[in-house]
Amino acid sequence: MKGIDIDQLLVRDVMSPAGVIANRGDTLNDVISKMKKDHLREVPVLDGERPVGLVSYQSFLMRRSLPLSSKVEQVMRPAPRLEEDMTVTAAVEELMSAGVRGAPVVRNNRMVGFISRTDVIKVLPRVDKLKDRQVSEFMSKSPQSVTEKESVRKAQMMMKGLMEKSLPVVDNGGRLVGAVSMQEVMEVLWTPKAAKPANEIIGGREAPEIAVGSVMSRPAVSVAPADTIGKVASLMVEKGLATVFVAEDGKLVGVVSQADLMEQVISLKTREGVYVQITGLDEEDPDVYTILYEQIEKSMRRIDKIQFPRVFTVHVSAYHHDGLRSKYSLHARLTTDRGMYYASGTDWDLHRTVDSLLDQLEKTVKREHERQRDSRKKKTGL
Repeated sequence: MKGIDIDQLLVRDVMSPAGVIANRGDTLNDVISKMKKDHLREVPVLDGERPVGLVSYQSFLMRRSLPLSSKVEQVMRPAPRLEEDMTVTAAVEELMSAGVRGAPVVRNNRMVGFISRTDVIKVLPRVDKLKDRQVSEFMSKSPQSVTEKESVRKAQMMMKGLMEKSLPVVDNGGRLVGAVSMQEVMEVLWTPKAAKPANEIIGGREAPEIAVGSVMSRPAVSVAPADTIGKVASLMVEKGLATVFVAEDGKLVGVVSQADLMEQVISLKTREGVYVQITGLDEEDPDVYTILYEQIEKSMRRIDKIQFPRVFTVHVSAYHHDGLRSKYSLHARLTTDRGMYYASGTDWDLHRTVDSLLDQLEKTVKREHERQRDSRKKKTGL
């Protein structure tokens, strides 16, 4: 099979035809029914032929208190503006920056198609620069998980905090026994009470009483650390998965999501600086983001003297709310021209946590650089 140079691919080459849509006047009940029927995770919202937003399961979970009779525009989020003649790498960057899985493709302000992560993933087994990369090089290590006895509500909160669409289910020994997905959670949280009209209340059953084991799927689809991007991409497309778990000797050791594969695509894009993405931060003050980006930029400049940084992503989770204060938990990943590095941190001060996390990364990159330098010296006998 002939290889593909992804730098030359355009959106029109991989996009899907315009399929299921929501109209601005549709109710949440209408849209949820469409999504369940066609097993969709994200649907574009149109005003006539013009895209005005996107709606997803995540949109519903963020506004679960709304009645099913509410209009979809109350939960929709802005959609990236993607043109059919954009490069695929540029489109992927737009999707990741907007934090969405897919977006409508427009021509003269009219929707002519839809491009999703899945559309991009379909071609990855043929991309020479990516297909043979091993899972161990880019998987997210030490993934969070749930057990069969824990509640669906806990799984939902973890998915929300981690921005994941599926969670691994493990036994007491850390062995992978199944998976619970956003779709299964939605089936629990958005089922109206039989005694009340469907448009009156959302979430009929008491979610905390329902155990993960009663709704999870088994066995979970998994790969080994030595498997490749090509295999993971093929599995995701074949089985309609957003997440594939990584197991070694039956134990959960990592997870690969569609977002992870998108980061690998972005890392191929020729750029002058590093691509930075901050997710999960519910903060309206623009000064907060300005300071964060300044902190990250200074650190990336220092790292650039050792290795070339390509992609830096950090996810922020806030918890233990105390009045106007919250404790922050950060998980970051840095992709350079020579490898991938991870760091995490927790503190009541967001900027102090970021500084600590970046300091971890810098020290790790420096240690790896010194290790590689010493290894070269031993090989050359110097």
